[in-house]
Amino acid sequence: EQQHMDAILSLLNLYKLPDPAAGKLVGEFANTELQALYDALIARGKQSALAALLVGGVIEETDIEDINAAMATSRLSNIDQVYQNLLNGSYNHLRAFARNIQSLTGLPYVAQVVSQEIVDSILAG
Repeated sequence: EQQHMDAILSLLNLYKLPDPAAGKLVGEFANTELQALYDALIARGKQSALAALLVGGVIEETDIEDINAAMATSRLSNIDQVYQNLLNGSYNHLRAFARNIQSLTGLPYVAQVVSQEIVDSILAG
């Protein structure tokens, strides 16, 4: 995750954009929606091992949705490359959460944020 943060920070620095994470501790967000989501997911994830794995899935699916939306408006190849790397990382993480959930429950992973079709495509890849 730190590599992903570093990649985004390098783009922010390159384009002289402010870093919204500057001066923030882990789990602190300038964006109030992100803060509320983080707080809710942390509370939910503390309930059980399965809940924590499901929260991991929510996070990766949300990231996938957000990255795809950002890529749709991007016009610069260096930004697209970073987004693609982030997307690939989220795909890998979602696959890992899905495997662990299936191991724990015996049931296949069910999409929580994006469509089941998208999740099935990612898990098949």
